[in-house]
Amino acid sequence: MDRPAVDTVDSLYDCDVLDRHGCPIGPVSELWLADGRPQWAAVRGADGTTLVPIRGAQVREHRLVVPVDRREVDDAPRVDGPELSPEEQAELYDHYGLTVPHQRLVRHRRDVSEPTTPRPRRATRPAR
Repeated sequence: MDRPAVDTVDSLYDCDVLDRHGCPIGPVSELWLADGRPQWAAVRGADGTTLVPIRGAQVREHRLVVPVDRREVDDAPRVDGPELSPEEQAELYDHYGLTVPHQRLVRHRRDVSEPTTPRPRRATRPAR
């Protein structure tokens, strides 16, 4: 299978991450790739940045629906540095019950040379 095109990978930055039940997790702030394929989405929260596995995720109307529960994401190890050590990577894969691949995770930088179209914001309902 061919590697995804850069613009396809970059389009994931326009997505909000939802868990498998549709609960919001947060917007994609960064992507991490292994062998040129997106494997993880970084989501920033009050407690720091968390990586969420996106293998098997589905993109629907600027939403990235991931195959994990929000509770798993809330309990996941936080990442702060520009790179993951082998120990941090193993801890992350172990937390989500995934097999550590032979490829090293690499932080992806979004190509900002092309102007992006801002995504439409959903209207929010007032609290009742």
